[in-house]
Amino acid sequence: MIVRQVLSILLGVVLLAGCSSSENVKELPTVVSFSMVADEGVNPNVFGESSPVEVQVFELVDDSMFMSADFDQINEDHKKVLKSNYIQVYDYVLTPGQFKYVDDISVDEDTRYIGVLAKFAEPELSEWKKAVKIINLGRKYHLLMLFKDYDIKLEKVE
Repeated sequence: MIVRQVLSILLGVVLLAGCSSSENVKELPTVVSFSMVADEGVNPNVFGESSPVEVQVFELVDDSMFMSADFDQINEDHKKVLKSNYIQVYDYVLTPGQFKYVDDISVDEDTRYIGVLAKFAEPELSEWKKAVKIINLGRKYHLLMLFKDYDIKLEKVE
């Protein structure tokens, strides 16, 4: 009977030890994945025909420079405009009706925002940039991006 109790306790301790992680959550990188969808009517040109759209996804320390910059400034030299807030950029092109999934990207430990920019044909008529805040403590995020006409819809899922 005592042997059975001791074995039960030892088994419980082993199981609990297996539940704890050897790595501290703060030491794990935050991981981001994306689902990008371009609507059939995305980025209409002067003839009203949809056309491919270039998309840039930014890792940022802060979103203030990104959100205050105009289209031409970022398009010409995003590193110069974003200054110390810039960490990394990922470039994609979406054709009308295309779905693109980007698997897990480990973000830099200084990343606090993810910015999304779409190079629409008519930037002055569009919502061409959005940003979301992330917590960089071993989290996993999935970003849903919809590009429709001249607009970006951006949702963060934890």
